[in-house]
Amino acid sequence: MVAMALAPALAGCPSGSAGAGDGAVTTATVRATSTVRATPTLEPERDVAVGDRHFKARCAGSGPSVVLVADYGRAMDDAWGTIPQTLATRGRVCVYDRLGVGRSDSVPDRQTFASLAGDLDGVISGLGLTRPVVVLGDSLGAPIALTWTSRHASDAKAVVLLDPVPPGYFGPTGALLRLLPPKDPGDPELGGLWADLDRFNTVATNRESLDPASWTAYERLPMTSTPLYDLVRAQVQPWPAAVDADAIDGVWRQYQRRVLALSSQAELRIVPKPDDWPTMIRSALERALQS
Repeated sequence: MVAMALAPALAGCPSGSAGAGDGAVTTATVRATSTVRATPTLEPERDVAVGDRHFKARCAGSGPSVVLVADYGRAMDDAWGTIPQTLATRGRVCVYDRLGVGRSDSVPDRQTFASLAGDLDGVISGLGLTRPVVVLGDSLGAPIALTWTSRHASDAKAVVLLDPVPPGYFGPTGALLRLLPPKDPGDPELGGLWADLDRFNTVATNRESLDPASWTAYERLPMTSTPLYDLVRAQVQPWPAAVDADAIDGVWRQYQRRVLALSSQAELRIVPKPDDWPTMIRSALERALQS
């Protein structure tokens, strides 16, 4: 997740709840899949034109439409492990690379959650997916998924979020920066954390050219009636020794209420262990498809 993409640093969200880094989404995913239906394979990569820009995407399965929105800087080839194939036993599941990520076109000078949500909508149309769609957002993918939902409520069947970055947490004025110790030249680990955050909060050095003002817009999203399932890991994530990990984890969990407040039909689910992610993601998707 954001932590894996930027460094251990931005570990307000865990790295690997959806990726294969911690072993949670590998063979365990396949074992957790229903034995009644064979696990589909991902189809060959497709080029999807949205205006004059080109996005790479892959899909698997058939049935209700499901789109996965990856974490910051994560290409579809390494972001999801076997999650797409596993979920494809329940519907038509598609993944894609955002601009500047993977093999999609290069990133523009500036992007916002609104423009990224517009790209998501273009990819949904370009893939010919039947609406309404279930959108699954991982960490930084959550603001994109939620922004899209706020603008396309009739096209959103449900939203499933994996350790979503909550409103008010990241960004130049977010809670995370207020909780961190000041920069200390004598602490290389803390210095590396601050360097990662500074790069992330600057358009020119953010890998996806994310405008920091996007975080303010994210805080102002309206409530919708779209069913929302918020999956949050139970473990406290590691931080540099100078950081109060418990305090940051507490705020992270408290701010999940802000995520839940974005839907009148929201449900929080705690994921006890890393190995539980595949089963709980599949269970949440099944609920979402029944919404």
